[in-house]
Amino acid sequence: MSKQHTGTSKRQLGDMNRNDQVLIARTEEPGTDHMQKVWVLVCARRSEGGDLCGHRYGANGSDFHQRKCPRCQDGMPGLSIEGLV
Repeated sequence: MSKQHTGTSKRQLGDMNRNDQVLIARTEEPGTDHMQKVWVLVCARRSEGGDLCGHRYGANGSDFHQRKCPRCQDGMPGLSIEGLV
């Protein structure tokens, strides 16, 4: 099980990007970008009917600001979060 990351990013748990993706965990698991760790995001986007997407997925910390949900916004596939949260 990965430990929570305390790194130097100013992003805090609960921060939301412009596409309604919320940071819910920062891990020590290596990401796919140089020197990056996996961050766990949850989609807070609501459908026209008001249902919350709620999809959880991993992303490189450097991608947080631009991520879109892979399920409801046609975003890039997320990184695996199995065993991380």
